[in-house]
Amino acid sequence: MNRAKDLSGQRFGRYVVLERAGADNYRNALWLCRCDCGSERIVRGKDLRTGAIVSCGCYHRKIVKDLMTTHGRSRTRLYSVWDGMINRCYRHTAMYYDHYGGRGITVCDEWRYNFKAFYEWAMANGYDENAPRGQCTIDRIDNDKGYSPDNCRWITHQEQQLNKRPRRCNKCRGSDRMQHNTLPTTSGKR
Repeated sequence: MNRAKDLSGQRFGRYVVLERAGADNYRNALWLCRCDCGSERIVRGKDLRTGAIVSCGCYHRKIVKDLMTTHGRSRTRLYSVWDGMINRCYRHTAMYYDHYGGRGITVCDEWRYNFKAFYEWAMANGYDENAPRGQCTIDRIDNDKGYSPDNCRWITHQEQQLNKRPRRCNKCRGSDRMQHNTLPTTSGKR
């Protein structure tokens, strides 16, 4: 039987062979290898030479992560805004569904099925990811239309309070009179 070829110092995928580490029960040469990620493993020489093993598993984890990551922003505040918008309009069990989806408010297909499109619009139209909470909120310019690039903007929470649809006046039950939301005015009397 031939002696195993010395693989020390050679690179196989993400592995660099450090030294011989004996043989397995079938007399296959075993080699101590260091992966690019820093971990060390004992690997059969045959597996190194044929490419059956190219890393300690970190390469596979990276490939899977890359395949599963669509935009990498699912834990951001902007993603929460987008997700809330979708839920209010399409999830019947959402807290405010009756005020949005229940009355016909929708999200344009471009945004509904593509967070990246929403993200790009937001960044190009004034979204400030570093703004304090309530200082950069999404607003529909016309409250009777849905969420779309031509009907949305970024404004403060206080400005948004001025852009509400009229609500029924509790004093006027049974009539069609509406009360409009406006900011209180100061009259000088105290």
